[in-house]
Amino acid sequence: MKGNERNVLIGMVVIALIIIAVAYKFFYSESIAEADRIQGEIDTKKVRLDELNQKNANRPLYESAIANSGDIIDTVLSIYGPGNTPEKTIMLIVDMCNKIGISIDSIGFQGDRLIYASEAVDETGKPETQIYGTGITINVSGGYTQFKKLHDYINSYNERMNVQTFSLGFDGQSGMLTSSMALNMYSVIDKNHEYVAPVIEDIEIGTPNIFRTYEKPVEEEEGTEETTSGEGTVVTENTTSDSESTSETTEE
Repeated sequence: MKGNERNVLIGMVVIALIIIAVAYKFFYSESIAEADRIQGEIDTKKVRLDELNQKNANRPLYESAIANSGDIIDTVLSIYGPGNTPEKTIMLIVDMCNKIGISIDSIGFQGDRLIYASEAVDETGKPETQIYGTGITINVSGGYTQFKKLHDYINSYNERMNVQTFSLGFDGQSGMLTSSMALNMYSVIDKNHEYVAPVIEDIEIGTPNIFRTYEKPVEEEEGTEETTSGEGTVVTENTTSDSESTSETTEE
């Protein structure tokens, strides 16, 4: 009897151990893993909370910088012109020649190219801010001092402009320097920039043969005669026969 009780007791102990092992495997170990996962999330969020607290402490500094950023952007964009057109470029070249005394032999125009467009759009769906670049090429001739003044003029121009390429040569016959320059002119389209057409004055209209090209002399026609004077050749028309026929008609 005592042996049976002992076996039963041993069996119960074994069953209890099995139950404990199963409970540990399926319940306790999973709880520990879940607890570790939750602790990891807590640690991550704690780091994030510390970052947010630091940013909140610097919030007045960020708000001030954001408020000033608009003024900074406006200041940067203020050096860009409101648009470039051929007539504006021509008047720029005229002003350049008048102030420097340099000679512009030819001008080449290039189309506008988009450099930047903001992600923010206006009520029409277009970018609120657009920056364009316009290229021009000029062939220039002048003296050394005039070329230095030319670069000063470009660098101090009140709208954004720079020299892209520059070549310089010497003309042995005239003693002048010649150059081919490629210039970049920049402009901004936004609510603060409005293009105004340049005022063009003192332009002669209707002047014949402004390029002074060669013109072939008028050929001699029948019934004309040439008389030569000290000032040149003068062509006079012989109208004698016409006058006689007219008088005869009158008498009839």
